[in-house]
Amino acid sequence: MRAKLDLFAHLLLEWGGVHNLSGAKSHQDIKNNIQDSLQVLDFIQPFRSCLDIGSGAGFPAIPLSLACPHARFILLEPNAKKVAFLHHLKGALGLDNLEIKRVRIEALSPKTELVDLITSRALMQAKDLIALSVPFLRNQGHFLFYKGSQLRTEIACADCECHVYGKRVYFYSQRRDFA
Repeated sequence: MRAKLDLFAHLLLEWGGVHNLSGAKSHQDIKNNIQDSLQVLDFIQPFRSCLDIGSGAGFPAIPLSLACPHARFILLEPNAKKVAFLHHLKGALGLDNLEIKRVRIEALSPKTELVDLITSRALMQAKDLIALSVPFLRNQGHFLFYKGSQLRTEIACADCECHVYGKRVYFYSQRRDFA
């Protein structure tokens, strides 16, 4: 897996220099983002399927898909340049467990097949993201949002599970009524 993560970092630096795909501008920045993406494996429950909303340059979905090769990942990203990069990564890294869709969550119709985990990083406020994505989540599924220190102002839920590592707050909660 380490070799594939290194290739991911190399490709992101190469493509990012031309297409401005991410805020990560150095190998160390990308290593930090990979660590951030994988930190959640310390506390999340096993899952078979994941919907990553606003996949961007591939965080957290690409590192997670490498670490969890038996899980199926659906990546949603509306930006054509980023989608092209994600397709390139899929081939270069041999990620047969990825499906990439050029679409916004608002335009996607819920299917009868639901996912176990919904991830997103720095996309929109948690309460709005939950409202848009809950139709895609199994009853016992979990939300996993990579948030910053303002999470408590975004969503008032007495029972949500938050993990904090440095400046990163991970919102991890099972599907339920957040109203």
